[in-house]
Amino acid sequence: MKKVHLYTPIFLLIFLFNGLLYAQNSGPAFAEQNLVPNHKLAFDLQQNALDSLLMWQEQVVLHTDKTIAQPKDHLFFKAYILTGPQQVRVSPNNVLKVELLDAEGNLVRSQYHKIDDGTSEGSFEIPKKVKPGDYYFRAYTRWMLNYGPEHFTTKKIRIGEIEKTETFDNASKRVNFFPEGGQLVAGLTNRLAMASGNNTPVNGQIIDEQGNVVSSVKDYGIGIGSSIFVPRQGKRYFLRFFDGSKLPLPTVEDIGCSIQVNNLNEEYAQTRIEVSKELLNEDLYLKGQSRGVTYFTKKIDFDEKGVAEVDIPKEDTPSGLLHLTLVDSFDQVWAERPLYIERNELQIKVEPVEGATTEKGLKIKVTDNKGNPVKTELSLSLKAAPNGEMDDLKIFDSNIRNQRFINDLMVLAGQFSEVPLHAGKKELPDEIRYTFQNGLEFYGQAYDLNNSLLPNTKIQILISTEKEVLAKEVTTNSEGLFNLAGLQLDGEANMVFRTKGEDTKTKLVKVIPYEYEVPPMVTSTIEQQASLKKSKSRQFIPKKTAVSFKSDTGEDKIIALDEVTLVAKKELRKTSPSMYNIEPRHVVHQDPKRPKTIPELFLGVPGIQVVGLGGINPRLSLPRSSGVGPILWVLDGLPLVQSTNLVEIMNLVPQLDVERIEILYGPQAAIYGTRAAGGAILIYTRTGAETAEYIARKEALLNYEGFHKSIAFSEYSDTVSKKRKDNDLPKTLYWNPSLETDENGEVLVQFSLPDGYTSAAVELKTITQDGKQGYTKKALLP
Repeated sequence: MKKVHLYTPIFLLIFLFNGLLYAQNSGPAFAEQNLVPNHKLAFDLQQNALDSLLMWQEQVVLHTDKTIAQPKDHLFFKAYILTGPQQVRVSPNNVLKVELLDAEGNLVRSQYHKIDDGTSEGSFEIPKKVKPGDYYFRAYTRWMLNYGPEHFTTKKIRIGEIEKTETFDNASKRVNFFPEGGQLVAGLTNRLAMASGNNTPVNGQIIDEQGNVVSSVKDYGIGIGSSIFVPRQGKRYFLRFFDGSKLPLPTVEDIGCSIQVNNLNEEYAQTRIEVSKELLNEDLYLKGQSRGVTYFTKKIDFDEKGVAEVDIPKEDTPSGLLHLTLVDSFDQVWAERPLYIERNELQIKVEPVEGATTEKGLKIKVTDNKGNPVKTELSLSLKAAPNGEMDDLKIFDSNIRNQRFINDLMVLAGQFSEVPLHAGKKELPDEIRYTFQNGLEFYGQAYDLNNSLLPNTKIQILISTEKEVLAKEVTTNSEGLFNLAGLQLDGEANMVFRTKGEDTKTKLVKVIPYEYEVPPMVTSTIEQQASLKKSKSRQFIPKKTAVSFKSDTGEDKIIALDEVTLVAKKELRKTSPSMYNIEPRHVVHQDPKRPKTIPELFLGVPGIQVVGLGGINPRLSLPRSSGVGPILWVLDGLPLVQSTNLVEIMNLVPQLDVERIEILYGPQAAIYGTRAAGGAILIYTRTGAETAEYIARKEALLNYEGFHKSIAFSEYSDTVSKKRKDNDLPKTLYWNPSLETDENGEVLVQFSLPDGYTSAAVELKTITQDGKQGYTKKALLP
């Protein structure tokens, strides 16, 4: 048996980073990127598209606090954005999009989060009305769309009650088989990985057509099993469950190759290749590809038995997914196998610490491979479960070799969510279609209130958030399209659109927003792929290319939102009913024959003072009995952002359109929560029943979701999580996405186990700016 060492990759990494790279968050066009190098780094960026796509290829590494959740639960996450062949933690983008998709790839909810220093963190609330089942959580930048959804990291999230019992018959219907080299080959040693749904045990035996036992199946307690056996030519084989039911294995090929990998060694991936005797005289080559780049091609020399061993140095390949392919001289694929290269340059040690109180403690220490302490930032998830309820604990082991073995088996079975499993062998794209993103964007098409298009028209946009008010001006093109770029808006914002006109109706502008089309979901298992092929679009939605909005934007597809979500139509009434049928403290009616200005309408209301009446900046002062805190303005039932003031109301609502104003104090305003701690002022506009001059003003008002304002885990733990029933689900005890070690590389974490919870598990991850990674998970059993 011949053994070779594979040292020199064929791909010359002339573009490798030699140090930490900082990039300015800029530019729609790649050539416009202003790169600021570190003083230790002399980096001459190539301007052609292929070099750019190679050097700036991004990968998102996701760490979540849980994989099992309930509706209205919060999923906490930390995202590391790694760039280039050496996977340094840096990104030229400052926008990360996170999405929750159902099993068919339909979008359930999405959010935008800021990227800072190559990382992003936040919380994601699971919608209240979702059916129990498997969902998928993924994160990506716009630049990553150039490479396709195969490169997106997608984590499976179970939402709803866990199915605790299941018959073997039901389990057998969902078992998928994954031969290590892609197929079972007669006369060769084959390892077969198996994966079932919902963590159902894979217990049983491999039998032939006559019922003879060929091999046993090893179950690893997480819905994954494996077996090693040598199939015979012309035979059929089955997986037989202990209840007697059976499932056929893939067909055995007469001629072929097998690949077996031992990934336990820190320095090498030990690979054993076996071929049928008919292929002994063929020239066969082993290729290693990662993210579309071929890192090595090695001709394989077999011994007289058709066996060869190859050691793949891990230092010559980037961390992440490496796709091994065995090809002949005509590039025909004979065997293939995914391999996860995990280089833990940083070691994370976790030791339980017993305190004098009921609290438990964890002492965490981070060192490099030489044992030197490392000051770094960790993301930490600590979760607990009732006894026997957390199947994940079966793979939480402090033994790094055991972790590598399980991870490798999960990669082989298509169940490893740390990296996108389909990205290894896909070639790089040959053009840049999506640009870097340095802020949020808004695309829209403008109409007047009679639904007539507004081409080549100047549009004024007033954007209000809780902290600021912005004014923008754009000009639509010949199709009435326009876009805003570089928006840095936190939380919900209100947008009001208007243009020049003789009266209010001709001034107001209705806008249909557009957004990027949701990329298709690429998942791992055969079952999921089949379900995606069956899914169809629920409705026809018009599409436009981004170039339609701006000539230099590119060919990225965008998709129109349903206009119904923008306009809340109401039945015409002579007078609008009060919101929630609440009896207001004070009501002021407008006299349409002798209309008053909006500030004048408040004159004479007991306790309310109008300061600066007649000036350019009037303001209201409510009595102390209204409460201490902010005042909430509500226009026709739509709460405006917290920072809205009297002047903005005057600009938004002409006095002639006011029907009445209601003032709510104390308990009356409690329906709006803390936003109305200082009272609520409700403005009702005329319905049109009295006059044909009614103006649907709300059609010019649009709610826009900026960067998501995440809830802190401490606040969630103290309030939100206590209001819901756990129903025996795993519970996150502690989450910290930015846990810092001291100069000694150490940090102490304290926690308490809730009543009824007998076991816990800790998971830690760190990635430094120069790409050094550390990861560990450990069970904390009683």
